Amino acid sequence: VQVLPFAAGVHGAANGPFGILGFPDAGDPRVAFVDYLVGSIYLETLKEVGRYRLLFSQLCDLALEPEEAVKLIAGLAGQT
Repeated sequence: VQVLPFAAGVHGAANGPFGILGFPDAGDPRVAFVDYLVGSIYLETLKEVGRYRLLFSQLCDLALEPEEAVKLIAGLAGQT
């Protein structure tokens, strides 16, 4: 679990969730899927999937370190 704090500010995934699917067979290309208000779309071109892979990498860079994430979650759980 990774936590992206509000302090990270606006980011490329603020519009909604997405996922990147990889498959065991090297011949099967990766697929990005994007959920939006009334549905979802599957993207298959190298350029489209590449943009989502880059976005995912950027989000990981902005996320808290694991120890910080645990502290944040534990603190929030204690507030209930």
